[in-house]
Amino acid sequence: MKTLNIYLLRHGKVNAAPGLHGQADLKVDEAEQRKIAQAWQQTGREVEGIISSTLSRCHDLAEILAEQQLLPLSVEPQLQELDFGDFDGIPFDMLSEHWNKLDAFWKAPAQHTLPNAESLDDFSHRVTCAWSQIINDINDNLLIVTHGGVIRMILAHVLGVDWRNPRWYSTLAIGNASVTHITITIDDQIYASVRSIGVPLLEN
Repeated sequence: MKTLNIYLLRHGKVNAAPGLHGQADLKVDEAEQRKIAQAWQQTGREVEGIISSTLSRCHDLAEILAEQQLLPLSVEPQLQELDFGDFDGIPFDMLSEHWNKLDAFWKAPAQHTLPNAESLDDFSHRVTCAWSQIINDINDNLLIVTHGGVIRMILAHVLGVDWRNPRWYSTLAIGNASVTHITITIDDQIYASVRSIGVPLLEN
């Protein structure tokens, strides 16, 4: 029997006005990225590889960590955030005339897909397929640098929670620069256990 650690690190706060930050390729200040990288190193957690979303807010941080710790880095497009379609990356201040659609989405995201957006069902399928591939291939402790929505979907899959329930998104806090810890035990089968959720790396 073998037990391995997977750490899911959510990216830092992006340089953008409040909005639905999905697949718009927004940036985090380099100084902030380096602060997050330093805070991760100070935890003393050892990993043998890093997997990152392709989006800059994750990949820039993953590159810093990989360089500092001389670790292999791979990118996984399937670990990108939900695509919010026409509203992706648009500040909320510019979407006032679409507030009814946004409100319906927040109240029941599985039933109300935004215009030209990825459905929650497709998002769940995409993320869980990527996750299953990762744990089927796992040989070492891993750090995955990704997004809040992706982490929620992975947690829902591991815990058997109904990801269609809107409260899963409104009440579960996965803050920027926070770490969620899952262990993978490999025996005759593969077992995943959630150890901690959304633990902040940085002091407020």
